[in-house]
Amino acid sequence: MGWNTFGRSALFAALAGFGVMPWLLLAGPLLGMRWALTLFLLAVAAVSVVVFAPSLRRGLSACAAVAVAGGCIAVVTRTLPELALGFGALLAMARSVFLYRRRSARSVAIEVALVGGGLLLARFLAGPSLGSIMLALWGFLLVQSLFFLVPAAGAREQAVPQRDPFDAAHERAQALLDGLPI
Repeated sequence: MGWNTFGRSALFAALAGFGVMPWLLLAGPLLGMRWALTLFLLAVAAVSVVVFAPSLRRGLSACAAVAVAGGCIAVVTRTLPELALGFGALLAMARSVFLYRRRSARSVAIEVALVGGGLLLARFLAGPSLGSIMLALWGFLLVQSLFFLVPAAGAREQAVPQRDPFDAAHERAQALLDGLPI
């Protein structure tokens, strides 16, 4: 079952949002809240590129790239806003470069709008409580779900190719001849 639709990606957003609370309650005391949240966000980013991929092979290769790059981002960043921006940019690159291979100015604008809008909504919903962290993650991923509602630039339906006029005339003549008694 492919998850690369708006409805299923919105369901994924809800599951990830609900999953962060038990994870932080269990892993937070052991790892510290920041590292527990960082690991959860890294896992969500890696899993999301697999489940939203058009094929499993592409998804697994993108997952490996996201896991390695996300680990580097997690180590280098100092604050949660930096981490969120890094992971958002990483998701956008994985989606447009590895998964759907859209390389145009339009796709860059779409990704900037989705990541920027998602981060703004997450910032609006974020707060110190676990519930607000849950809502912030859900909000960010919900905005990312809009990716599947944006039509691809090259996905417009092609017009039915015109048949060769000579072939069309030949077929009509053949049909007329086949219908006449000899």
